[in-house]
Amino acid sequence: MPRRTRTTWLARLAVLAAVAASIVTVATLYAQSPSADESGQPRPVPHAPVAPGAGVGDPLPPAPEPAVAAEVRTAAAGKVLAHGKGVVVDEVAVVERARPVRRLTVSAAFEVRALDYVLLVDGKPVGRGLLTENLDAARAVLPEDVQLKPGATVTYRYGDEAPVTVGTLTMGGPR
Repeated sequence: MPRRTRTTWLARLAVLAAVAASIVTVATLYAQSPSADESGQPRPVPHAPVAPGAGVGDPLPPAPEPAVAAEVRTAAAGKVLAHGKGVVVDEVAVVERARPVRRLTVSAAFEVRALDYVLLVDGKPVGRGLLTENLDAARAVLPEDVQLKPGATVTYRYGDEAPVTVGTLTMGGPR
């Protein structure tokens, strides 16, 4: 019997040691938490990266609502308003909107990255690129104030990288 009592006592001691070690570990991790400094004041929470130059110069139009973005990304080809090598501007019907929207499609090999691609017409940002499922194109809803003109140069850029020229616009559908 004394041996069994000794084993029980050692098991209880091991459990208590494990609990104490857990408490010390949690307390140490909490003390090192980046959510508060020594004064107890909350530290600012980091946010997703913002492209350099954001908010400077021509502001980027806001991203469309999620339902509109999903439809613009996947809608079948609509009435072509302008086209060029690797570029199509078409009008597509969207359930969430009373009128059709103008969609700019830029064909290129894209990658999923942390920031959005920015689509530009004649150097002016016109929208955030919504990547297609197979990453062969980026699409954007053109704001109503963007005027399309023959010979306009369409480019895209990522972050502060140099813009990549895709093509120039010809008004009307393909011939």
